[in-house]
Amino acid sequence: MYPFEYAAPETLPEALALLREHGAEAKVLAGGQSLVPLLNYRLARPRLVVDINDVPLVGVRVASGSLRLRTLTRHHELEDSAEIARVCALLPEVARLIGNVRVRSLGTVGGSLAHADPAAELPMAMVALDARLTLASASGRRTVAARDFFTGYLSTALGADELLTEIEVPVTRGMAWAVEEFARRAGDFAVLAVAAGVSLDRRGRVEDARVAFAGVADRPVRAVAAENALRGQEPSAERVARAAEIARDGLDPQSDAFVSRAYRRLLAGVLTRRALSRAVARAISSERAAAPHAEAAGTSAAPPPTELEARSPRDSSRRGLVINGRERDFDVRPGQTLLEVLRDALGIFDVKEGCGEGVCGACTVLLDGRPVSSCLVLAAAARGRAILTVRGLEREGGLHPLQEAFVRHGAVQCGFCTPGMLLTTLAFLEGRPRPSRDDLRAALEGNLCRCTGYAKILDAVEAYARGDDGSG
Repeated sequence: MYPFEYAAPETLPEALALLREHGAEAKVLAGGQSLVPLLNYRLARPRLVVDINDVPLVGVRVASGSLRLRTLTRHHELEDSAEIARVCALLPEVARLIGNVRVRSLGTVGGSLAHADPAAELPMAMVALDARLTLASASGRRTVAARDFFTGYLSTALGADELLTEIEVPVTRGMAWAVEEFARRAGDFAVLAVAAGVSLDRRGRVEDARVAFAGVADRPVRAVAAENALRGQEPSAERVARAAEIARDGLDPQSDAFVSRAYRRLLAGVLTRRALSRAVARAISSERAAAPHAEAAGTSAAPPPTELEARSPRDSSRRGLVINGRERDFDVRPGQTLLEVLRDALGIFDVKEGCGEGVCGACTVLLDGRPVSSCLVLAAAARGRAILTVRGLEREGGLHPLQEAFVRHGAVQCGFCTPGMLLTTLAFLEGRPRPSRDDLRAALEGNLCRCTGYAKILDAVEAYARGDDGSG
């Protein structure tokens, strides 16, 4: 990384004052899953990195027909929250497609939108949802519609002195959603993605329709003509297929290193038809399920505002690194990643160095109980937070039961991926004691095994989850 200064303001006015003072020479650090790779590759050269994780910009609120997401809402909160799923089913489905479990642990809604990658899922979702974004500066606040916020490739309407603070999403309880995505491998940015929403009226005709794309232009794209072709019509297979053709024909994508323009247009038609068909099926199923309760619901009062539990910021009173339960008083440079400090400064070599991009999972540690890529975490941003490496699994000088299961089932080969596999598994099983094999495969898909020993790894994890003694 190029050298830079680091600031961690604790209030919004402090953060906005720093942005006003430094302007385009400052970069905001939220989750860091996009910024830190740019710093690692020296594609970004800020004079100042403003870490906003101590600023009270967390929490989710449902009130007055809107879902309000503060900018530091993490991707995993979208994925896991039953309340968010109840009022806006699109967001959990989209969140599950973002990166891998480590990206979703730290990545934020505001950070993803401000980064504005045209192949990212969240910008597409916000355009489909007609979301409105609140931008704050030292001079005041303004609100921008999501469709106007994205202005080009990695470009937005954000001024150099502005910070995205909140996203307002209209509640879409009556709309059924579906997302289809094609990517080269699990966790990659989409080659193409489409989000489709359909609501039906009492006659079973389409009352409203939404179709939005990622990966087809320099920003998210709404297929307005396809939406208009569906409204007021019966959602037959022929009508859905025709709407998908209209959506496809309205696109002018570019070729790139991965696919040609023609293939991308073909994908757009196929995935749009699939997404619309699933959305229609879900809308019909939802209508049938709601019918017996419609009369009672018509006379009920509106639900009270709901405030989802806000996360506590890190313990700013502890300025050292808390590693495996022990606080290490260590001065870190602004440009050092957590991986560099663990390995090079502290000699904790059970954390492996792999891709440097957060893709392979070799450098996984648990940060406050959630798996993260230590190569994508600035060490300064990890101060005061609990860091667990595989060394911390030791129990009275012996192996953890999951480690023993790995040994018994032959899941340890070269061992390079093993620490990340172990820590990711333990974090996943914390709230899911009886997962299926498919659930385990999905949880570990962001951890690469260079020996391709996935079957034995899954066997070991299944045995541990069942409580087997591992004898066979």
